[in-house]
Amino acid sequence: MLQGFIVEDEQFAREELKYLLTETGDIEIVGDAETMHEALWGINDLQPDVVFLDIELAKGNGLELAKQFMHMKKQPMIVFATAYDEYALEAFNLDAVDYIVKPIDEARLRKTVDKLLTRAQFQRERKTHKRSQTQGIKTIPAKDGGRMIIVQADEIYSIGTENRQTFIKTAHHKYESDLLLYQLIEKLGEDFLQVHRGYIVNVKHVSAIEPWFNRAYNLFLKDGSTVPVSRSFAKNVMQKLGFK
Repeated sequence: MLQGFIVEDEQFAREELKYLLTETGDIEIVGDAETMHEALWGINDLQPDVVFLDIELAKGNGLELAKQFMHMKKQPMIVFATAYDEYALEAFNLDAVDYIVKPIDEARLRKTVDKLLTRAQFQRERKTHKRSQTQGIKTIPAKDGGRMIIVQADEIYSIGTENRQTFIKTAHHKYESDLLLYQLIEKLGEDFLQVHRGYIVNVKHVSAIEPWFNRAYNLFLKDGSTVPVSRSFAKNVMQKLGFK
């Protein structure tokens, strides 16, 4: 399932699009915004997979907003949903996955979602291929109180965030790190898997997985700890563990 964010200044249109996307079963709307300022803040914070953008906003322009995505570390896929058809060429020049003209038809939206799923799968495979070319870094710098230490990657069970602080957990210790999760997942090898927006696990230390609720899961690690798996990461996690 992909995580989506809607930028639309008309409440009725925003709620309708949210309903239609949720009904597809493949898009989870994690946030929405009416203005460019709200959108930039929300997208940077939530890091959705795809942003559904209106073009003519009361306070701003969707095309200008989309240009700013190129400066983000995680660039979301873009779908324009607008009442105007004359901006299509410019939209596709911004690498938009699709351009939908309102009123939105359910069958047409289904095709858009299928395009998004195909693009997302391609991106995952490309990223996996790149990561498989290297075993990743062997050590990570961390802090233990006032000491600066080196943690062996193989000894890491999980990595998470609490109150905007990154923590690295081994079998017997918990260390602080100045690195963010997206920086760590790019540096670590293929044994490390992001299972939640706030967690990474070393699959070598996973002992079990069980369904939780709303298509989410709990991972059990060999040290007795548990890590949540959000439903947006669940399919990839199950495939990585060999269950699907």
